[in-house]
Amino acid sequence: MRDTVIRTHDDLLTTWRELMGEEGFAYRSLWLIFLDEHGRPAPVIVPVDGVPPEPDDEELAGIVGFVDRLRRELDVWSVPMLLARPGTSAMTDADRRWAVALTRAFADLQPQWPLHLATEGRVQVFSPDELLAVEAA
Repeated sequence: MRDTVIRTHDDLLTTWRELMGEEGFAYRSLWLIFLDEHGRPAPVIVPVDGVPPEPDDEELAGIVGFVDRLRRELDVWSVPMLLARPGTSAMTDADRRWAVALTRAFADLQPQWPLHLATEGRVQVFSPDELLAVEAA
């Protein structure tokens, strides 16, 4: 990761695919990359383990507080995020609800990176259409 620079959505997708590998996951987690203003990742990529199947206000508040503290300590410019979980690679409604909740909770982060989902053998982006489908329901 030392030579990695993330400036585009394709750069981010490539980075997530390299980091996540093909093995899959034993439990649900949220992964965070802290980027400086030049797109260079901080030395530590942070997994938040034990993320519940459905988003809730208390969990989101804890994640927002954690990210805010680290942003101040590391003086970061942006924070791309990836939700990882065991199971099928097909996006579930619960995945989409997490994506909407995280997008709303971090709407103030600029630039806004697309949220990604990692499952066994696959990393994919939550498209705007995926998020709109949940918001309309």
